Amino acid sequence: MGRREDIIDAALSIMSEDGARGLTLPAIFERVGTGSGTFYHYFKGVDALIQEVFVHCCAISQEALRSTDDPSMPIRERFFLCVKAIFQAYVDYPREMKFLYWYAYGYVVPNETNPDSIPSLDFLVEVLEDAQASGLVETGVAPVVEARMVRGLIASAVWGNDRGMFADDPKSLHVFTKACWRFIGGSNDK
Repeated sequence: MGRREDIIDAALSIMSEDGARGLTLPAIFERVGTGSGTFYHYFKGVDALIQEVFVHCCAISQEALRSTDDPSMPIRERFFLCVKAIFQAYVDYPREMKFLYWYAYGYVVPNETNPDSIPSLDFLVEVLEDAQASGLVETGVAPVVEARMVRGLIASAVWGNDRGMFADDPKSLHVFTKACWRFIGGSNDK
């Protein structure tokens, strides 16, 4: 890794340990073993660093989800794969996915640069739009709201997995994805 990537990695570590308020220049300098000259060579400030961390995490999230998608699959199966892929991304990339979650959902002071969504949410919205258009989900709830509800369920499962209360074995994940589908009003008919 280069110095720029070292700084991004250190920022992720610091925020996963101490939250966004722990991300200070002295903490970064100590973690990376560098000074302000190197930091400012790559970033204009902490806000610019956080934006770069966001871009980095989005790329990881998009790859994790898009690599599992097959638009030719039945919608319900696509939804199941999407939920499992998001859960697995949390297991494989916990710092990055947790950063995306809290960054997009308000743990950073809101401003015009904060996103309304993150890649995994956008992907869920696409699948849910298809599900509603085909009549498999008939709730009258906007797909973006349903996607956020499912994200909350996934976050709860990840929390349980982190604490040994939810096993991430194939059977448990299948039962969980079916529960998510029922939660949003998904039909088992098609």
